[in-house]
Amino acid sequence: MKTKLLIFSALLLTVNFFAQNYKISHKAITDKNSKLKYEFSISYPLIKDFKEHITSMSLFNRFITNKAEGIRVTFNVWMKDWDTTTTNHEMGSFYEAGDSVFYASNGLISVLFYELWYFSGAAHPNNSNFSINYDLENHKELGLGDLLSSGWGGKISEICIRELDELKKEHGIEPEDWLKDGAGPSAENFKVFNITKKGLVITFPTYQVGPYVEGPSEVFIAYDEIRSLIMPGSILAFVK
Repeated sequence: MKTKLLIFSALLLTVNFFAQNYKISHKAITDKNSKLKYEFSISYPLIKDFKEHITSMSLFNRFITNKAEGIRVTFNVWMKDWDTTTTNHEMGSFYEAGDSVFYASNGLISVLFYELWYFSGAAHPNNSNFSINYDLENHKELGLGDLLSSGWGGKISEICIRELDELKKEHGIEPEDWLKDGAGPSAENFKVFNITKKGLVITFPTYQVGPYVEGPSEVFIAYDEIRSLIMPGSILAFVK
């Protein structure tokens, strides 16, 4: 009887993890300064109606709101140091960021952000990405080191370089030396990733593995290809 109860409890936890007993809304923080000639806007997801786990909802919402507000404050500081008041540029500065939720369950939410910004007088706008993979049960942000076993960087790098090399050749682009640097085994190269039901999506922001004109690059890695790397008991062991 005890064994049956343990199995039943494990099944309940699994069902609870995969369920999504909440809704997602999107909030925007905007800012504008006519004197410093800039506009700012960032949208981000908020969890609502998570009645079973109010603490998880509150801590995630606070975490991601603080993240967005921190970006706004940083941009404001940049603008104070950027001389637009004594120049006569027709176009002012701006920062825009939008979000896309890749995965959402009672145990996890995975979000990718797309950033676009321009400093008045610069040659062209710039863009980048960042991601948030948040463990709703343990109330913390996750990196790949929390999900994959020691030495994961080598295998992830091997897959990404293989896929990026093939993608570039399909578009008639000769792989550059910086491909091995930007997608090499350093954990720093894989900070922008998202968890999905079937695999990981690794995003390489503009300039990381190619010139500006190529923009960002993405590599999808199926869980089946890295099954041996998935840390037992980590969130990836339960995602489906």
